[in-house]
Amino acid sequence: MLNKRYKNDGKNLEILNELQIQAKKDIEGKIKNKTYTFETIICPVCNNAYKFMILAKKDRYGLECTTVICKKCGLLITNPRMTQLSYNEFYDKEYRKLYSASEISTDNFFNEQYSHGLSICNFIKSHLKLDDFNNKYIVEIGCGAGGILKAFRDEGANVQGFDLGKYYLNYGKEKYNLLLNYGSIHDSDFNKSPDIIIYSHVFEHILDLEKELLKIRQISNENTIIYIEVPGVLNIHNAYGDFLLYLQNAHTYHFSLKSLNNLFSNYGFGLVKGDEYVMAIFKQDKTRQDKIRQDTFLYYKHISYLIKLEYGYYMLKNKIKKIINL
Repeated sequence: MLNKRYKNDGKNLEILNELQIQAKKDIEGKIKNKTYTFETIICPVCNNAYKFMILAKKDRYGLECTTVICKKCGLLITNPRMTQLSYNEFYDKEYRKLYSASEISTDNFFNEQYSHGLSICNFIKSHLKLDDFNNKYIVEIGCGAGGILKAFRDEGANVQGFDLGKYYLNYGKEKYNLLLNYGSIHDSDFNKSPDIIIYSHVFEHILDLEKELLKIRQISNENTIIYIEVPGVLNIHNAYGDFLLYLQNAHTYHFSLKSLNNLFSNYGFGLVKGDEYVMAIFKQDKTRQDKIRQDTFLYYKHISYLIKLEYGYYMLKNKIKKIINL
């Protein structure tokens, strides 16, 4: 592990309210009685099955969560992780309670989604030189209450969303008349190719990345824009400040822009634009050839970054201690 503070001791770093504490207890109970089961996986980028280094054994909530790094390509993975059936129940029963500290959607949550949707609109416009999204068919996977989609609909787009959280879906459907469906990208045949497919802080939750990317290829065409946004591994110092505060059991993969690009390249997609936040645009690229990618340089880059981040955490902690003791 990076440090002994990452051991599985049940202690939470995040401050929890009563709803979150109960959700955590429910999750721990279901793990103990084997309602939630786990599986060990291989690296989806390079197919490595054995060469992993353990980084942490818990997440910010104090839940058991083993995070490893692939020594062959540098991808960070939660391994072992819950099975799909377990995650389906987790997202329906506990996820929003634990992560949003609320059982139902609120106006504030929707407005935050909407505001973020405007940012995504601007990001896509600026990098693809689009004036608007009039009559574009836009699909969002993991849409929550649909705030991001409403931002696109307000610009003239035809929108459709999918999510596994029924309460949040109902909020967007009933209050804003959005076309939101319970399920995933695999629960629709899509009569035509979307102009834009959005995964905003969702792709890190996907279990079967191969199945997901093959489906994206199936329903998209060479002009389809695939927008991927994930919490960047090399941006933790800006967004979280602490690797442990970044970790959460719902995230099955942890990407930098390069590791995300390595994954997409394996399935014939090319990176159009991206940053380490990570906000990225991909399109189908026929020049890409399917192959297993190894990237040991990226492994050392990620490890070096995390060690430096951990050193910075302790320097800041000691500095605060000195100030308090003055």
